[in-house]
Amino acid sequence: MKKKRYNIGLVVANIEDDFSNSICKGALQAAEELDDNLFIIPVKYLDYFVEEDPLQQYEYQYNTLLSYARVRSLDIVLICLGSIGSTATRERYLEALASFHDVPVILIASNEDGYSCIRYDNAQSLEEGIEHLILNEKRTHIGMLSGYTDNTDSAERLAAYKKTLQKHGLSAADSLVKFSGFDTKCSASIDALLAENPLLDAIVCGNDAIAIAAYQALEKRHIAIGEQISIIGFDDIEAAKHLTPPLATVRASASELGFRAVLQGHRKLLDNTVMTAETFLVNTCFVYRESIGIHSQDKTERQKQMDEQDRLFEEARLTDVTHELIQMNHNMNILSRDMLMLGEEAEQSYLRILNCLTNADIQSSYLFELKEPTPFLHHNTWQQPDSVFLKAYLRKGRAILPVRTKQQIPIHDIYRNPFLPEERKTYVLIDLYSREMQYGFMLCDISFKNFHYVEFLCYQISIAIKLMHMFEVQRILLAEKDELVLRLQKENLQLDAISGKDELTGILNRRGFYKKANDFIDHAQAQGNLILFAYSDLNYLKQINDLYGHAEGDFAIQSCAKALEAVFPNSIAGRIGGDEFAVLALLTPDFTEADLKASLNRQLAETAALAKKPYVISVSTGMVFQKDGSLFLLEEAIEAADALLYEEKRKKPPFGKELV
Repeated sequence: MKKKRYNIGLVVANIEDDFSNSICKGALQAAEELDDNLFIIPVKYLDYFVEEDPLQQYEYQYNTLLSYARVRSLDIVLICLGSIGSTATRERYLEALASFHDVPVILIASNEDGYSCIRYDNAQSLEEGIEHLILNEKRTHIGMLSGYTDNTDSAERLAAYKKTLQKHGLSAADSLVKFSGFDTKCSASIDALLAENPLLDAIVCGNDAIAIAAYQALEKRHIAIGEQISIIGFDDIEAAKHLTPPLATVRASASELGFRAVLQGHRKLLDNTVMTAETFLVNTCFVYRESIGIHSQDKTERQKQMDEQDRLFEEARLTDVTHELIQMNHNMNILSRDMLMLGEEAEQSYLRILNCLTNADIQSSYLFELKEPTPFLHHNTWQQPDSVFLKAYLRKGRAILPVRTKQQIPIHDIYRNPFLPEERKTYVLIDLYSREMQYGFMLCDISFKNFHYVEFLCYQISIAIKLMHMFEVQRILLAEKDELVLRLQKENLQLDAISGKDELTGILNRRGFYKKANDFIDHAQAQGNLILFAYSDLNYLKQINDLYGHAEGDFAIQSCAKALEAVFPNSIAGRIGGDEFAVLALLTPDFTEADLKASLNRQLAETAALAKKPYVISVSTGMVFQKDGSLFLLEEAIEAADALLYEEKRKKPPFGKELV
């Protein structure tokens, strides 16, 4: 039967930190040996927010990746809880751990009740070093600079210190122990230790960072390290061997922690014991160097030779790495250049982004986006999405676009979906964000030697995704603008048509008439036609309204409009006022002014008679005719026609005395 390949999640802090990087190195090696998939999730530091530092102001965004570790497609999750929680309160630290309630967990380098853990054996090698101080260096006043005891490592190292001193009948009084954080900012604790213990001849440090601060304090006081006061540390960081004198310390391999964590996780999955809490210890060893004292020359000499061999090996390795680094930096510059040359089509832009990753020696990657860009502010709680969308993926160096209908991936299936390859892989999750806006994440098979480019890729790909979204928003806005312009044009045409017409009669209103008059005149003159302008006023409208009602007055107005259009073909007619009408027509030799006026009033009278109206409809009209060779000016024509209309209006008979 084919062996099952497990999906193992590894939650670390900053993947470029020495500790996290070494954890990843060991875990990657074990995953390869066991043929398991490894998903490295660098969440950095819980709730870390430095408002005044723009370079770190949005570091908290990486915390969103923690939600992608709490999914059922991971068989087990290994968590460096002490590292990611180093800047948070214990309450927040435990809250983050409790959020994995339905996902099997193994803690790395820390322990909590009810959880399996793998951590250093803090006692064995430290006790060896302290005993060497007592038995070989004859130190009798040994103090300790300890980390705070809410940290398991600190508490166990302090217990080992007290146990060893008590075993040899030496004092471990409170004045000999001072506390600080696990970093170099502990000068006050060192000053207090030295001030309260003038006979102090040795210092045990909770880790190498504290030991470095102790070096600085003793050098200021011109106290010879190794001669007057011995110092030992814990961790054997790279700087330890380069101090003056080199630092004696406990070598604790973070790489071994990562390796063993994956091994134990795999075993517990096989044994079906993932919910059974177990503790696994990783052995340490004491490294003898000159800071331990002048009576340990034989042991320190051997270590010096080993350190020198390591140095020569490292120099040789760095020569090769330098060549690779130069080439990789060149490739990354090409990646930066090409990735931002995005096209207008979103799908093509996704392909370009992933194809550019091959410059970073990445052959497999998966770009997941949220349904839409989502703001995440530092004081808010990030909500795990129900699903994400696989926009594109890279397989064996070839970028592929999934069918749109298959892009949506349920959040619990992100590490086990049909698009992932059958062969074993190690992926690093890369957060995609810009300032407070989250876009999604990527899975990248970036090689361990290039882990220090992960943050670069985060920023570079995030910028590209942000630009794509900006282009898409711009495209939508432009499309909406074009649609709006077309709609406005259509509505304006409709509005013009409506606003240029008289609602009662259907002919042009005052605005419509004057708007079309100039075009009519220009066209007529261009064709060599002469123009007639008529200005008519409906007679007796007030009397009709008063005696018979406004509906009858409206009938008279409508009849007048129809008669004008009938009597003056090839014309434009408009209702200029309540009972006033204007007409521009082409002058023909067939009709005289008298004929036109008679025809107009005859048609109006016939309309009233056919409708059996008890009144006669008639108009008074002034007409102006353009003469050959003269220029037709509308303003002058209106003025002249109005005067003629006034004269005719004066001659009309009283209402009811009209001649039919």
